Amino acid sequence: MYTVDVDQERTSIEQTAVTRRNLVKIAGATLVSTTVLGLSGCASAMPSLNAFPHSDVGPASARLVAGVRVATLDGGSKPVFVPPPGSTDPVAHSVADTLFWGEQLMEHAMFFAMMMPGAELAGPRGEAERFHKQFGEHLARLRDARLDGDNYTAFNNSTLALTNALIRYKRQTQAAQESGRIRSLVWPSFFDHTAKEAERFARRLANLNRGDTFFSRAEVVPFWADKMEEHALFVSHLLDPSETALIGAADTAAASFGKLEAAPVGSKDPAMAAVQQIINFKVAAERGIQAGQIKSIIHPALADHVRREAVRFQDELTRAI
Repeated sequence: MYTVDVDQERTSIEQTAVTRRNLVKIAGATLVSTTVLGLSGCASAMPSLNAFPHSDVGPASARLVAGVRVATLDGGSKPVFVPPPGSTDPVAHSVADTLFWGEQLMEHAMFFAMMMPGAELAGPRGEAERFHKQFGEHLARLRDARLDGDNYTAFNNSTLALTNALIRYKRQTQAAQESGRIRSLVWPSFFDHTAKEAERFARRLANLNRGDTFFSRAEVVPFWADKMEEHALFVSHLLDPSETALIGAADTAAASFGKLEAAPVGSKDPAMAAVQQIINFKVAAERGIQAGQIKSIIHPALADHVRREAVRFQDELTRAI
């Protein structure tokens, strides 16, 4: 994961013809094959990952932020921030996690604003826009800070306060959408999906404040499998109705991650194979969307957003015990 030349891999993908016909063909072949994904940990039962161009996000590139060494993984429009490989430093984890999740939460607010058109939604749209701005400013403060073992918890607590405020907004707006008090283009399940991500981030910061950097496979796999399942369902419903093959492939991927979420804790192999497949698919889909080869209402920013979360899943899985 940390030994592949990113520029060489990116060039290889860019040289691969991305046409609607080819994408439909490989999407159907690869994602439909995930229904036979074995959950026994037997490597010989794994389906081929060769239908999509293999997208390797490594090697991890070192970067200094807030006076702390972190790492980035690439492969798309924005990097994915992670702690340095093997790190157990709560300061490095705090900085990396805040850079990653701060970006994701900032984009959640941006997506809400995009999906709340018209004068009657000016109030909740304005709140979403304020959160987008606040998270951008918070990330800028982090980059200007110098954190260490004496002061990182104070910054984490400021991040927690902003994150908890966004969680309250998400839950309140979810309830308003479900009850018909507002009629935006945001599904209640999307509010719920993004709220759960923010809630998990808040729990993670609380653990880091205690010096706990541990990733448990029993938590990592069910959480991220659920998110990957929902991503696939969102993609299914955001594709143009004429994209029947891709819709079917996305639905099949959702069912596969639903099974993985419920699988007993065991070998990493089934989860690692599944997440690599979904990364390959998301990278190819993102390029197809950017090139205008897929008919959908999926914004390129959303395509890269879900790609980054799959990459983060993969990284956490390599660290989980």
